[in-house]
Amino acid sequence: MLGTAKANESRVTHSTAKNLHGRLVSRIDPLSLPLEPNLDTGFKLYGQYRGSTQNVDFLSCHVSVLVNGHCPHPPHRHPEEELLIMLAGEANLILPQRASSRGFGELRLRSGQFVYYPAHFPHTLRAVGDQPANYLMFKWRGRWGIQMEKLAFGYFDTADFFSSSEDLTGFQSKVLFEKPTRWLGTLHAHVTSLAPGAGYEPHIDQHDGAIVVLRGEVETFGRRLKPHGLIYFAAGEPHGMRNPGKGPAYYLVFEFHGRVPLWRKVTDLHAWKRKFKTVLNLY
Repeated sequence: MLGTAKANESRVTHSTAKNLHGRLVSRIDPLSLPLEPNLDTGFKLYGQYRGSTQNVDFLSCHVSVLVNGHCPHPPHRHPEEELLIMLAGEANLILPQRASSRGFGELRLRSGQFVYYPAHFPHTLRAVGDQPANYLMFKWRGRWGIQMEKLAFGYFDTADFFSSSEDLTGFQSKVLFEKPTRWLGTLHAHVTSLAPGAGYEPHIDQHDGAIVVLRGEVETFGRRLKPHGLIYFAAGEPHGMRNPGKGPAYYLVFEFHGRVPLWRKVTDLHAWKRKFKTVLNLY
């Protein structure tokens, strides 16, 4: 089932290899929680990867641990866009733009929940509770200049999907959002469930993809990943997936679609042919 992916296993970067500054290739990064904090600062960052891709100038991934009452930095803003996924523990997001007379714009983030930060959106977070907060971040910047943002700050909960997947069979998926951003033609997110033995054959996408295993286990590139494991699929490289376990598997998927310049849209003959056929079918 995963023969093509296994044949390309030599191209996959594992967590023990360093690929921090060049073009990113497909990779898998097992994670073991809880992460060990720095007790002097109350915060510690574990870099996973960073580099360029076919669709963006810069993409990075890191996991961090934050001790109760601590912030990693004061509220700040930057041109990059971000996704923050809470893996374990809890934290309060501090969002100055959402402040009102009733508070400072704080929002509680629990395990299985995540947020999207648009470019230049001020933010930070503070850990709460007895257990340190363990969270994952994706950060990126595009190459095609500035466009109007269409995806605003958003808060999402993957638990809503689990409650609707009790009678799990085969492959099921729920789209959480799919919209353009400042740096991307489309940022897409969905939650997927796989029944035991289910999966999909290796195929190639033109977008970059990042996957976070939430429950159960999955197999790709000849290796199994358990909860919190990370998978990165580079655009143009084959990848497949299956559930080798005895129970259902759940994972969160982010797709990073590059922004297509106007000249490419105008000169895309295949797109014009599709539009022409659509018009003919109307009459």
